[in-house]
Amino acid sequence: MVLFKTDRERISAQGKRVGSVLRVHDFLQQNPLVTANRLGQQTLLSAPTVNLALADLEKLGIVAEITGRKTRASVWVQRLSSYFERGNDST
Repeated sequence: MVLFKTDRERISAQGKRVGSVLRVHDFLQQNPLVTANRLGQQTLLSAPTVNLALADLEKLGIVAEITGRKTRASVWVQRLSSYFERGNDST
């Protein structure tokens, strides 16, 4: 998907924690609604690393916390609205 490729390019340009952020981003592509706890379990990243990766993705506008509180139990969702607005372009 073009959206995911564009997001990966934006992440890679950040230069810090790129590997961890990309690992979280990759997991979110298949699981767009997930808790920070589950992200840590599935990616084998530590809690602080997951939280930093989520913060980086949030700053880039790629994910959003949707419960109103940033805890390990809060739910994060990958933003796909622009994908749906543009239509399914799988190139």
